[in-house]
Amino acid sequence: MDEPCQKLYEKYSEYAKLFEILSNPIRIGIIVTLAEGPKKPKEIREKLGVPQPLLSQHASILKEMGIIEKVDRFNVKSPCRLKDQKVLEILKAAGIEV
Repeated sequence: MDEPCQKLYEKYSEYAKLFEILSNPIRIGIIVTLAEGPKKPKEIREKLGVPQPLLSQHASILKEMGIIEKVDRFNVKSPCRLKDQKVLEILKAAGIEV
C-alpha cells in the first residue's frame, strides 16, 4: 500500500474504532446520561441498572478514547462528564435521543 493510502487507512481505522466503541449499549447509556450533565458513578449506575464493575469497565474504555473524563481527576468519587461533545452529534444522527 502506498503512503497516501496508508495514511487514509490509518485515519479510517480511528473512525472505525470510535464506531466500535459506540456499538455497546452500556457505553451509549453512559454517554446519553452524561449528556444531561456531570454525574457521579453511582448516579450513572443507578440510572442504567448495571453493577459497579461493569460500569467501571465501560467507563474506562470511554475515558481511554477521550470521550468522557472525571471532573476532578484526583478524586476517585468525582463526577464524570463528557469531554468530546461530537459523539452526541453521532448519536443524534443515528436517531438516538440525547
